[in-house]
Amino acid sequence: MTETLFRLPARSILTLTGPDARSLLQRVITADVETLEAGQCRPGALLTPQGKIISDFMIFGRTDGLWLDVHESAAEALKKRLTLYKLKADVAIALDEALMPVWSPSPFDGAATDPRLTGVFRAILPSDGTEIRSLDAVEIPQGVPAFGRDYGEAEVFPTDVNLDVYGGVGWTKGCFIGQEVVSRMKRRGTIRKRSLAVAADAPLQTGASITAGSSTIGEISAASGHNAVGRVRLDRLEAASETLMVGDIEVRIDLPDALKPEPAPQKV
Repeated sequence: MTETLFRLPARSILTLTGPDARSLLQRVITADVETLEAGQCRPGALLTPQGKIISDFMIFGRTDGLWLDVHESAAEALKKRLTLYKLKADVAIALDEALMPVWSPSPFDGAATDPRLTGVFRAILPSDGTEIRSLDAVEIPQGVPAFGRDYGEAEVFPTDVNLDVYGGVGWTKGCFIGQEVVSRMKRRGTIRKRSLAVAADAPLQTGASITAGSSTIGEISAASGHNAVGRVRLDRLEAASETLMVGDIEVRIDLPDALKPEPAPQKV
């Protein structure tokens, strides 16, 4: 079993323990944590009041609270913000350097299925000398973006990076910070951008534009060889009648049904 376990690089573990741990997160972050059972994991994010991601994370359910697996560059700031929001809530918030996030391409004891990816299983374990390996080689071909690689603080809406499709936005759970903006986009059918898998027969470069004729439809946010993640304007992709290109390289873009634009509601 240990031969297939890998430690995720550049990640920190934030622990929330105490009787009010879930209620604190439930009122401030995007994800519904009240329905997250011990042994499960789910993505989520803390947003600005304008609805953009400050930081996102993978939430792991525990019987006595929650773990947040967060990019190390955002961990301390997230801890401070949650501490500010807790007010009189009975919850302890701490960064735990004795813990590490691990993943495997195969199920293992205590693992939770990563809901964003096919064939990835994750857990939080005591830190040791487990081999470090990123998820880039899995995420990029599947078109799954990542904080710190594809986007940074206050750059994107949750829907730009498919957080809602991965189960990271609790549309029916009630209010959270930034909820009004994000919910309005869904209600009005104005989700314009998505992160999609891009493939080519030649190497692609991060930051390059995706074009169809004279129209720019998106940008490569991360690349690995012949695969990339592209942040794409759905209306421009739908309207494109010419070959999709990145520079002089022809590309193919996978638009799963779950990421296709929803029609705007009919006025009555």
